[in-house]
Amino acid sequence: MSNRSRSRRAVLAAAAVFLSLGSGGLAASAHASEGPHTYYVSPGGSDRHPGTARSPFETVSRCSAVMSAGDRCVIGSGTYHETITPARSGSAAAPITYAAAPGARVVIDGADPVTGWKAVSSADLTAAEGDDPFLAGSDFATAVATGQVYRAHVTINPHLTGNQVFWDGAPQIEAQWPYPGDDVSVPKLASAQSGTTDSLSDTALTQPAGFWNGALLTAHNWFVSETGTVTDSQVGTITAAGLPACVGLSPNQSTNYSLKGKLALLGKPGEWFYRSSDHTLYLYSPDGSKPSARSAEAKQRALAIDLSGRSHISVLGLGIRGATVRTSSTSTGDVLDGIVARDISADAELKPDPNMVTVPDGCAVLTAGETTSGILLKGHGNVIRNSLIDGSTGNGVAMFDSGNTVTNTTILHVDTLGSYAAGINVLGSNQRITHNTIESSGRSDINIDNKVAGTTAGGHDISYNDLSDYDNLVVDGGAVYVCCSVNLATTMIHHNQFHDPSPFAHTAPAPGVYLDNSTFNATVYDNVAWNRTTYGAVLINPNGQSTSGNRIYNNTSGTDTNVASTFGGTFSDTEIVNNIGVTGTGPGITNSNNLTPVSAAQFTNPAANDFTLTASSPARNAGVVHPPATDGYRDPQPSLGAYQYGEPKWVAGATRVGQRIAAESYTSSNGVSPHAAGTGTVVGSFDGGDWVGYDDVDFGRDANLFTAFIGVDDPYANKGIEIHLDSVTGPRIGVLSVAGTGGFDTLSVQSTSITPTSGHHRVFLVAPGGQPGFGNIDYFSFNHAGR
Repeated sequence: MSNRSRSRRAVLAAAAVFLSLGSGGLAASAHASEGPHTYYVSPGGSDRHPGTARSPFETVSRCSAVMSAGDRCVIGSGTYHETITPARSGSAAAPITYAAAPGARVVIDGADPVTGWKAVSSADLTAAEGDDPFLAGSDFATAVATGQVYRAHVTINPHLTGNQVFWDGAPQIEAQWPYPGDDVSVPKLASAQSGTTDSLSDTALTQPAGFWNGALLTAHNWFVSETGTVTDSQVGTITAAGLPACVGLSPNQSTNYSLKGKLALLGKPGEWFYRSSDHTLYLYSPDGSKPSARSAEAKQRALAIDLSGRSHISVLGLGIRGATVRTSSTSTGDVLDGIVARDISADAELKPDPNMVTVPDGCAVLTAGETTSGILLKGHGNVIRNSLIDGSTGNGVAMFDSGNTVTNTTILHVDTLGSYAAGINVLGSNQRITHNTIESSGRSDINIDNKVAGTTAGGHDISYNDLSDYDNLVVDGGAVYVCCSVNLATTMIHHNQFHDPSPFAHTAPAPGVYLDNSTFNATVYDNVAWNRTTYGAVLINPNGQSTSGNRIYNNTSGTDTNVASTFGGTFSDTEIVNNIGVTGTGPGITNSNNLTPVSAAQFTNPAANDFTLTASSPARNAGVVHPPATDGYRDPQPSLGAYQYGEPKWVAGATRVGQRIAAESYTSSNGVSPHAAGTGTVVGSFDGGDWVGYDDVDFGRDANLFTAFIGVDDPYANKGIEIHLDSVTGPRIGVLSVAGTGGFDTLSVQSTSITPTSGHHRVFLVAPGGQPGFGNIDYFSFNHAGR
């Protein structure tokens, strides 16, 4: 062969390689015979590169275009403003994998940078007042005078169901009244004194007539949250249109509400307002600096990862911000592992879910976001594990179809609009929900609702979950809520911890498991509930109708009087056996071998929430055999309650691995004092400006969660404790807004996500200035959620 022929063959081969990289289909066939291929992505790469470690792609989308079964996309540190959409599926033997590079911090961002910021001047304000006379003397006018209010022209995706603005990756607050505070999951709300079906009255509404016209009203009334548009406002009253017919605005237990959609309300650092008519975004700079493309972003995409129609895709160790993930009904074998997802859904209004399976009625608004928000896990055999989900107006996760799993995952600050969305919303059958921690939900932590799930919910395994801080916006919910007339045959709810519902739910049902409106054939066993669960581990409510087939075995009420309660109606074939606490009685209920009062049970250490039995407990040898609730008993007869004497204590919740630090081990402090409580000693007397410091705290690698055993009396709840590195005024990596526990020495485990932090640091816990009585801390730790 001549040299010329060899040269021509080499050129043709090179051209073939180049063309294959330009076409996903050609690339797939080009290396199919070569075996699995690893591609690399880096913000400094180029999509014209071959995607090697030395010459990486620039976008994850380029990986998606070329990968086939068995291929792997390794993603370098950086923020990627795109949606991951695999071009094809993997296989069970050879999944397609997207993975963060070792040690990399990767964020798939649903927001895009906003540029072209200009300070709002006094001349701009004067011009604006000509169009809106209510701006004169408003909070906005006062804020403009500080020189920290900026505006930019940006077209935000009009197909989004709600807008979000971020500053250095943290969500900012849409301008509203009253100012909600730092924790949008437990916002500060106004409270009406009276109301009708479409109007409310409040002496705090001092704004002039017409001020609120056109504003968006969000109201929370008993078990219903609703939104509507203000059509008329007078001093002390507002009237709204578009409200559902369910409850109206007449206070029933309470009507709490907020108003937004007015530029005049923008008046605090971090607040924003978007005027869609001329695509103008206003932002009060959080730190006084001029916004830049790096610091300020606006949500533009609903999806960070779209696995619709794709199977056997593994996503490992990626961060997600301002967007979510979905699979579809044909997806199988998809795995989300080690995901850190923040602010995944952002709905502005409450509207009936479009996928209801019952005929919409006046209360259809309850379903808002149930099948459209959160991570949408559809199909069969898909998994979310070892992950952190923090922030959603709706669900954390919605599970559809069958055989899917959510496990070892922490879910925080969800359902911030207060619908029947939840930490995990369960549809379909045979779903597995185990070893998760869910804290801070507008209503329930886990929800099964016949309006979207139908009246059969069989084969679910809801077990070993730690569920707390629920019913924050509306009441009449539960840690696990099931309604209405749902058949739970073959579903097992067991070995869960239910505790510390919101103080807001104090006068209403806030049980661990709420079997509402004639739900039947439930099996609920070996659960433990404490601190304000009101009706205990289980509440059965026929609601004046009939219910049957419920099995309530071996549950423990640790501190509350009741363990298994019943409301009025007709019961049949109902068993309430081997429980610790007061139980419901009546015709049709077999009620036996239950121990009362709770104080007689002789628990090991109630102050530390340890409700195992001591050797002398009368709950030993007092039960009857009911497998699997009594499996593992060692005495001649089973123990009552959730823990068999002598067996290792079972553990619920997501894994938390990190250095546990006793609060009293501080090395420096200001204004605090220790005293005996909790597991031994707590640190309290925190007032504004007080702090404690700790030397040489080991964060490990990329700790993303702060967890504390902490207590706060209800009037002082949600004030927050700041977490600073290296000095009292050093970088703030997070704020824990502590839910009320009913007393300073009544403690619960509470969590917040933090800026990922590695290595050893000095740590300072600081009570922000001007706030009294933060609370007491027993111990705390920094963890990587899921590990």
